[in-house]
Parts: sequence; C-alpha cells; structure tokens
Amino acid sequence: MGDIAWPGHSVWAGSDIVAAGHYLVAQAAMAVLEEGGTAADAAVAAAAVAAVTMPDMCGLGGEAFCLWFEPGRTPVAALGSGVLPRAAPVEALRRAGERLLPLYGGASVAVPGAVRLWHDLHAGRGVKSWSRLLEPAIRLARDGFVVDRRLAASLAEHAGRLVAEEAAGARFLSDGRPLREGERLIQPELAEALGTLAADGADALYTGPLAAATARAAMRRGGWLAAEDLAAHRTEWAEPLALDYRGHTVWQTPPPSQGVVVLEALGILARRWDGEGDWRESDWTVHLLLESLKRAFSDRRRHLGDPRHVAFDARALLEPSFLDQAAAAVGERASPYPWRPVPGDTMSFVIVDRAGRAVSFIQSLALAFGSGVYVPEGGFFLNNRAGRSVELDPASPNVAVGGKRPMHTLNAWLVTRNGTLWAVGNTFGGDGQPQWNVQALVDLIDGGLLPHEVVARPRVTLAPATDVHALDEPHSVTFEARFPGDVVEGVRRRGHPVRYIGPWEASGSLQVVVRRDGGLAGASDPRAVGMTIGR
Repeated sequence: MGDIAWPGHSVWAGSDIVAAGHYLVAQAAMAVLEEGGTAADAAVAAAAVAAVTMPDMCGLGGEAFCLWFEPGRTPVAALGSGVLPRAAPVEALRRAGERLLPLYGGASVAVPGAVRLWHDLHAGRGVKSWSRLLEPAIRLARDGFVVDRRLAASLAEHAGRLVAEEAAGARFLSDGRPLREGERLIQPELAEALGTLAADGADALYTGPLAAATARAAMRRGGWLAAEDLAAHRTEWAEPLALDYRGHTVWQTPPPSQGVVVLEALGILARRWDGEGDWRESDWTVHLLLESLKRAFSDRRRHLGDPRHVAFDARALLEPSFLDQAAAAVGERASPYPWRPVPGDTMSFVIVDRAGRAVSFIQSLALAFGSGVYVPEGGFFLNNRAGRSVELDPASPNVAVGGKRPMHTLNAWLVTRNGTLWAVGNTFGGDGQPQWNVQALVDLIDGGLLPHEVVARPRVTLAPATDVHALDEPHSVTFEARFPGDVVEGVRRRGHPVRYIGPWEASGSLQVVVRRDGGLAGASDPRAVGMTIGR
C-alpha cells in the first residue's frame, strides 16, 4: 500500500500519491494506482467509496467539481452541478412573498451531477474498467464499515432529520438512537444501486428505474425534480480560471463554482503585501487578507451566476486594472460586511499518478444529509444545493430560474510553474473553502511550508460570505486559539469583530500535495479523519 501518514503528517512519494478526507477513500484510490490505474481511475474509486463512508456529506444524490492536469497540456475543469428543476414555480413563489427557497425538503433539491462527472472523468482518461472501480464501494456498502468519530458526531447531530425519513432511520439508527463510533454501518440498498451503476453505467442514475425513484422521492417531499431533468443533465468541461501569483500559476474551477474568490483575493493581497515573513504574525497582514476576501466575496455575490444565464465574465475580476483598484481601496480599518457563511458538508481528495497526471476533486450534498430527502430504493440522500444557494430576488445574478445552475461553494485548485505541476489541493467547508484555500496557497508559495505544516496551521475565518439563508446574521472573524493573541487584538482594534474558537475547531479538511526536491510530498488535515498514502 506504500507509505502511510495519518492526518497532520507528510508522506514523501516518488510516483503515486493520494491525500483524502477519509482513510478508506485514500486506501481505495491507492489500490487502483498500484494496479496501474490512472489518477482518473483512482478518483472514480475514491469518489464512490466516499459516497458510502461519508453518506452525510456526498453521494449519488450530490454534485462534484474537479480540475484535471496532464503533463504538456492546459488544465481543464469538470463541472458536475445540476440545475434547479425546470418545473420550479419561481414566479408563484415570488408572488407569494417568498425571498428564498426552503433550505430542506424536496423544493431544495437541484439535479445531482456527481455520478455523471465520475463517468465523464473516467472516459478517455482511465484504463481500468468502470465496474472494477466501483467494486470497493459496493463491498463497503454491502458488508459494512466501522463508523468513525466524524460520522458518529454527524449522525448524532442530525438524528431528528433521519427519524423523519423512515427508510433512512432504518439504516442509520439502531434501537432508535444514532449509530455510534465503532459500530458497523451496512447499506444494502446503496450497494444494490452501485451495483446497477457498475453494470449499466452512469446512465442508470439518469434514466430508468433509479432515475424514476430519485424523482419520486423529491416530489414526495414537495419538490419538482422530474425524470426529464435527470435525463437532460450533462457534465460541463470548461477552461479553468487562472492567476499569476509570484511566478506561480494558480488554477481554479470557474463559475458556477466560486473559485474566482480565491484568485481575486490572492490578486488583491499580492498588491499590498510583498510576501515576506509569516502573515499570521502581523495584524496588518491578517487585516489585508480579510479585506481581500471580503471584497472577493462581495464581487462574487454582486456579479456571478450560472454563465449560461449571466453574461458577466468572471475573468473581469482578475484583470490587473480591476485588482489594482480593489487593492488601493483597502484601508487601515475593517470595511463593512453584511453577510455570514454556514458550515458546508463536503468531501475532497487530491491524487497524482506516476505519469504526472493529477486531479483535485470535491463533491458534496451541500449541507449535512443534503435536503434530508432519502431515496429508499437507492439508499442515498439528495442534495439541497438549490435551497442553500439561490435567491428569488430578480436583481440577483444568482436568481432562481428553472433550468439554471445555482452558484456553488465547491472549488478546487492546482498550481503550475512553467507549465509543470507544482501543487494540488482543496478542502471542504462551505464558504470556509475559499478562505482556507487562500491561506494554504500563501503558506505554500510565500511561506515555503511543507504540506503537513500547511494543513496544521491555525486558521482565521470571516463571516458572512454567500449562503443565502444566513445573510442577515452578525458579522464575525473567528480565530483558532493558536493564533498569536497580540495579533488578534490588533485585528480587533482595526474594527473586525473577532472571536476565538478551540485550537483545532475551524473545520475543513485540507488535502495538499506539492512537488519538492524531485519528489512529491502530501498531507491530510488533522481536523478530519483523512489519510495520505504515497509510494
């Protein structure tokens, strides 16, 4: 299996390496690489295992994004997010005085795109059979796996939602209480659904009996998802966004992903800070980082929506003249900021194979257990991306329209130097994702830190950001308690409403691989239950 590192430690590799937010996901990916599979093959196996072992965070009813790199070629982005169902009665809801869609239930569901993306990433990039890649997930669903501390905590927190769905309660509860750490979770319906996908391909989720069951589950809970919506779904392959940051090209997933937030924030920061020293040791540089992120989040909300419906080009936010003006506007004190993010429920991983191909992959149900709508015939939950992300205000570029994709928290990054892969990474965590990705990239590029140092550094998280159901909540800037106290007090004096959390409570699950000294080094976040494996 190669060299293994538990969260917070780096692994060095000469060829293949995997860093993932769950140890069983990492093991499944590395097993495929050891059989001669490509990074795309390993990604499919990893994504499917994650659907089994992290059923609250991702799955067949969710969505996915990734960046794909091959030596000698420009990176490409795969966007696996679905639309608001075409039958959504948006005008009727608006006339009734509604401002948002429900956060949970059938009306919160967008078309799931993850499985289609798995298939499309594999096509032309994988060498192992599709059915072989789903075998580990089928086995884990059929035979079960031991519930880890993260999943046990999630089941306990959301037990009330599980009880509301009888079939879900039968799977995730035992004697009326949530499964606990160390107990075994067996998911026979999910095993059967994965077996159908293995035999019939990804189309089995988008047409036929499984598609009908998916639509029926959403409609039973007041939604509008129809078989026609599922049959029409396609993965979009797109040109990533890119920014030069101190001689490194940082690539990000384009809209409807909010990856541009990472790049705009880096572009602003680079114009006001020379990269010298540790940014955490100065209240001025922490202030600059926060103000850069605030401006980027504000521009995202002001301008961006599904590019198929909104003409604004996200690349305009990365033009040098625009970034110059944005950087010049940063003052000595905190600027007003009226929005707050909520935690996200997502999983992610990064893989580099022996040929230098790499993938940064992220998939989600939006919030824990998504919409709460469970497909009993398939053993999976449906996402609540539509409820979490869109608005009914016609002035918003992210206004709800049937057949339009919601803007997304999910984003993935990689870095090249002179056309060669230099680093790849991502994290889960809703609107924390862009913030922690910016901090990781600064630590890698400016700080020269190794992956295990990057994933373990204390984090700062501003709130709010983009989640529409939390926009009216108070603004705050949250520091892990390991931050220098004098720096935090300096940030407070600049007008930021700061608060402390525990030393490791910032959430997220950074996965980072970097090329160093002719080899690869990778690490997984100590805040999660991940693993890094290299050989």
